[in-house]
Amino acid sequence: MRRPYKHYRNSLGQRYCTLRYLADRKMLHIIWKGTATEESIEEVEKGILKMIRQFPCRSILNDVQDFFQAPAAYLAYLSWSEWDTKVKETSEVRCIANVLPVDAPVPQPERQRTDSLEIKYFVHLMDAMEWLNQKKLT
Repeated sequence: MRRPYKHYRNSLGQRYCTLRYLADRKMLHIIWKGTATEESIEEVEKGILKMIRQFPCRSILNDVQDFFQAPAAYLAYLSWSEWDTKVKETSEVRCIANVLPVDAPVPQPERQRTDSLEIKYFVHLMDAMEWLNQKKLT
């Protein structure tokens, strides 16, 4: 049986990321904590792709409020570019809400192409949840 969650731990046994599929919302919730190496982030990216192919996932809630000292590759992870194309082509995901730390600079919204995912940035988890709720993706 497929598990609707996956935990990623570092070499010290500390959890740095949890993927949780919420069936009633058709959402993948990604929760980052602490720090992670570039290789660890790549491992999570592969896990995300696998999970959104296994479950009927229409949105992603990416919570990085408690993620600290990530490598520069993490910034590329937030914007995804090629990666979001893979997500769109291989899953039902249409929207990604990124929840940043309160003091983080919020990227300016990019002009949405009709062939790309809708990606938005927030500093409050509830604002992100409300935005995804308004999308009526369930």
